[in-house]
Amino acid sequence: MTTQVNVKLDEKLLREVEKLVKEGHVKTKKEAFERGLRLLIRSVKASELAERIDRVSTGTERMPSATEAVVESHEEED
Repeated sequence: MTTQVNVKLDEKLLREVEKLVKEGHVKTKKEAFERGLRLLIRSVKASELAERIDRVSTGTERMPSATEAVVESHEEED
């Protein structure tokens, strides 16, 4: 399903998008906008994931990594 969205854009930005179409980087302005929005969404999700990882790892710097813990436990069994 698609929905039409009306957006006012800066003329310079629109010219850049039209240049992308003219140079063959994208087939249409619609494709350019969709790709741009997907990249923005991916970037935001990646930043959120990085922040979550930082929160989890904060305070655990001195703890052994999971790999180290497994190797250590196997060495103890031998």
